[in-house]
Formats: sequence, structure tokens, C-alpha cells
Amino acid sequence: MRRVLLHLGLHKTGTTAAQSFLFENRELIWPHFALVLPYKTRKSGLADAATRHSVYGTSGTLGDFGTQIGQFLSTLDFGDKRGLILSEENFAGLRPSRNIEVGYGAAPDLAACLVDRVLDTFAGQDVDLTVYLSLRQRGGWLRSLWAHDLQRTRLVLDYDAYRAKLDPLPSPQSTARAIQDRIPAVRVQTEWLEDMQDLSFGPGDPFAAFLNLPRPKAAQLVGPTQTNTQLPAEALQELLLLNRSRLDEAALVRQKAAIVQNAHGDQVGTS
Repeated sequence: MRRVLLHLGLHKTGTTAAQSFLFENRELIWPHFALVLPYKTRKSGLADAATRHSVYGTSGTLGDFGTQIGQFLSTLDFGDKRGLILSEENFAGLRPSRNIEVGYGAAPDLAACLVDRVLDTFAGQDVDLTVYLSLRQRGGWLRSLWAHDLQRTRLVLDYDAYRAKLDPLPSPQSTARAIQDRIPAVRVQTEWLEDMQDLSFGPGDPFAAFLNLPRPKAAQLVGPTQTNTQLPAEALQELLLLNRSRLDEAALVRQKAAIVQNAHGDQVGTS
């Protein structure tokens, strides 16, 4: 039986650590599963196809995503028994703070399209397929989106104004329910980031459980080496003030990078 795990995010719910866990353990994973991570989905244009559909929402953009997924899957080596593990948060659509009117509204159709293409790839075979979504409590999720946008864009809203602007967005849990409603015959698994923080592999723990490796191999699994560490409030305030300044883009990028680097250095030094 082919076992398939499709991790579709959501953004800012520990996806960096989850993908780091998968990458660090790729040699243990490969004999059992083909592994598809963002460096493949983004280089191949699949992530762009998914986010394009989340913006335009037409039958054509969804069809393009499905066609590209099918073509991509046909290039993977599944051998006689190898399954599939895929992790790409942009397959749920554009980061919702960049697409407030739609949010994750396209996620159910994107998930259904992806599932169909995977089942087409393994047509005539027994497939045990799980769609997995990592979730986060709304307050922490919105604050993490705000911190991300402070770093990556010229966001000038403080957190209270930002939260009010994003208030219409459904919660991550609502998105998971909508996906399950769209693909009722498929197992949709959810885990809360807050519950995974103290586990052996953090956000990588659900993948370790899914792998179900023999004990000697399971003992070789290592934890993620990359995580998105939350910046302290002082650093976030500095980023906000820089975004509100008249600095040109090049200087803004340099100064913001220095703030982030210094903040991470202070965290390492005090941990």
C-alpha cells in the first residue's frame, strides 16, 4: 500500500521547523517515501501556481495547478512501494495577510485538486492518504503574521491596527474544517503548534509518528535545525519605526536585517 502525507501548512504554524525535520532526516525517509519540500515546489513553479489560483480563483488557474502537479509527480521515483511526503504551506494559497478578502478560501479546492492528482498518479493501487494541517491559536497566529510582515514588507500598522484589519479572516481551525468538508472521504489530520512545542521533534513529531520507522532507524531521527524564532517586542517596535521612516528600500533592508540578526544573537546568548 502507498502511504501519502500531504502537509498543506498553514503559514506561521511551525512549517519551517517541520520542513527542517524532514530535510535533516531525508536519508532515512527516502527508502520509504519520496520527499517533496519547498525547494522543489517553488523552483518548479508549483507554489506560484497554487498562490495564483488563490488570487484569481478561476477554473483555469485551478486547472493549471492540477496539470503542473500531475506533470511534477510523474517525474518522481516511487519504485514499487515508495509513498509520498509533501510539505508546502503555499499549497493552501497565498499568505492570508497578503490576500485578506479571500484568506484561505481557495485552500479546499487546492487540496481536492492535489489529492485527485496524487490518486491519479497511483491509479489502480491501494493508497492510504492523509492531509495534514498544523494549526495555531488565533492570537499567536495573527501576531506571528504581523511580525513576519514587519520583517518582509513595509508594513506600517501596529499590532492592534493589524489585528483589526485581519479580523475578518477565518481561523486556521475553520480552514481545516472547510478542507475536510471539501474532501470528506480523505483523512484530514490537525495538530496544534502549542501542543507540539515540548515534543521530542517539535513540529516534526507528527512526521516521525507517520514514518513509523523500525526502532533502530527511528532512534537515528534528529530534530529540526531551523525554526522561526519569535523576535522580542523591542525588535518588532524597531522594525515598525523603520518601516514608517523615509529610508530608501536598500537602506531599509540593511537596517532591518541588522536588527533581526542582533535580536537572534541576543536570544542565543541568553538561552
